[in-house]
Amino acid sequence: MNKRLFSFEGFILSVVIVLANLRALMFFTLYPETGLVFGSAWIEIGFWILTGVSVGYLLVRNKLVVQYFSAWRVNWVLGVFIILAFISAFWSLDFSATLFRALELLFATLIASYFGMRYRPNQMMNVLFWFGAILVILSVALVIGAPPTGTMPWAPFYGAWRGVYWHRNHLSSIITLVNAVFLLRVITAVQHRLTTGILDGAFYLLSLVVILFAKSATGYILFILLHLFVICVWLWIKYSARLRAWHYGVVFGIFIAGSILILSNLEVVFGLLNRSPTLTGRTDLWSYLLKEIIPARPWLGHGFGAIWAREEFRIETQQQIGWGSPVLIADNGFLDILLHVGVAGLLVFISILVLAIIQSLRHGVSQRTLTGFLPLLIMFYAVIANISFSLFAETEVFVWFLLVAVLFMTTPQSDIPRNATTR
Repeated sequence: MNKRLFSFEGFILSVVIVLANLRALMFFTLYPETGLVFGSAWIEIGFWILTGVSVGYLLVRNKLVVQYFSAWRVNWVLGVFIILAFISAFWSLDFSATLFRALELLFATLIASYFGMRYRPNQMMNVLFWFGAILVILSVALVIGAPPTGTMPWAPFYGAWRGVYWHRNHLSSIITLVNAVFLLRVITAVQHRLTTGILDGAFYLLSLVVILFAKSATGYILFILLHLFVICVWLWIKYSARLRAWHYGVVFGIFIAGSILILSNLEVVFGLLNRSPTLTGRTDLWSYLLKEIIPARPWLGHGFGAIWAREEFRIETQQQIGWGSPVLIADNGFLDILLHVGVAGLLVFISILVLAIIQSLRHGVSQRTLTGFLPLLIMFYAVIANISFSLFAETEVFVWFLLVAVLFMTTPQSDIPRNATTR
């Protein structure tokens, strides 16, 4: 185990992970009151500030200030998105809500960039292992010890596991990521004949139980896709030296044919998961938002994090689409970014994703190890998971934290000035 996880730096990282997940936990609120000076929202920001100051201390202590700012100059597009989030407060539907969410985004980004710069993929995998292990244990314990709390309390998902999170989809979305991490560690342990693989395998099976009883089609699909990703990467690492250009062409052709087959038979595919092609009513929600809400402010949006913070909007949306349960998010991370900061913000956001994906791919190919492909696995997960759920700084900033960490973790050292690369 890396000693860094048990240091002051490890303690700060633990606090950050809790803060990054805080609003998604059932014990907190998705939309804390931002109109009260000493309300829970600003107490939360107070903790973010204290954590940010602690990271500043670590930067100075480890003599990384110059390297940190040099890495930020390379990844300047992140700054553009954060600035846009802040200035959107001036046209926001709710100034205080946007200020709160923008501050949360800012500190999560500043702190994630430090840990991305400090941690390598193998260390990040250790972090995700322990996060996943604790999450699985707490969720299972809550379901067994307090079923009314650990399961969904309203129809039509009554009894589905939600663990420590506010919703089963959130639990299953996060658990599928750590489940894939457990799988990577199991394969790595088997390859190197490590006894740690036994513990990894135990948590892999336990997380599989959580995914199963969360009864979320989102989780099931993510589970399948992430496993396909891991298998494809493992096969590529093993046989890449023998592959020729035509092999990649055949694989690409199979992928295209399979995608067409699935898209043309969505009703059958979702029927196997006991779901409708409307994605449990999501398509009705997306249609309403795209036709009625987004056109009102298409270019700059309604203010970062503001629109869903308004209870009257949530109620009106529920009435307009005829849902029987509350509408709290757009159930699509890209659509929520579009709602918040418009087309301009979405384009900047997509450029961040593209940059992180390219850097992660280059890193994985250069390392040719499963651990080396962890950043790309995280990016693949982030993109796919946000198609049917909102995990881009909507109800939490954990996935955003991982995204930023990946961006800095995979920034080529050659792009950072030589006088700033001392670790």
